[in-house]
Amino acid sequence: MATEITSTASGLVGATVGRRTGQYLLEIDWLSEDTDRVAPGEIATRLDVSGASVTEMGSKLEDAGLVTVKKYTGVKLTEKGSEVARELTWRLCVVENFFGEELSADLDDDQSYEIGYTLPPEAIKRLRDLVDHPCIDRCPQTRQDYDGCRIA
Repeated sequence: MATEITSTASGLVGATVGRRTGQYLLEIDWLSEDTDRVAPGEIATRLDVSGASVTEMGSKLEDAGLVTVKKYTGVKLTEKGSEVARELTWRLCVVENFFGEELSADLDDDQSYEIGYTLPPEAIKRLRDLVDHPCIDRCPQTRQDYDGCRIA
């Protein structure tokens, strides 16, 4: 089942991503913090999948306009892919922050992602409204459309 990933400022990001597709985008985004392109082997290791799975998903993501793939050099998010990854990171951030600070329940990234992915945009915004403090360090820091979500 796919869900629309939306941005409160610009409307639909322009992509409908499945749960697993979103995980690939997040990993590529997080792994590319210090590099231009991410090696498929790094993605495979982080997601605990085979290299063939990464290659297959890379082709699908490229066809959807979410990444560019260069043989032997790796994968890079496109602008559209980055926007979807930022939205997913924001969702994860809000959920992790809310559960951790307001409910004293520590969730791991997978649990936070599953909840953040599943909740509709209105619910995510409502959780964010209930949390009056900065999010985790991976949250987009300067995006006005994420309602003040910022780095601690």
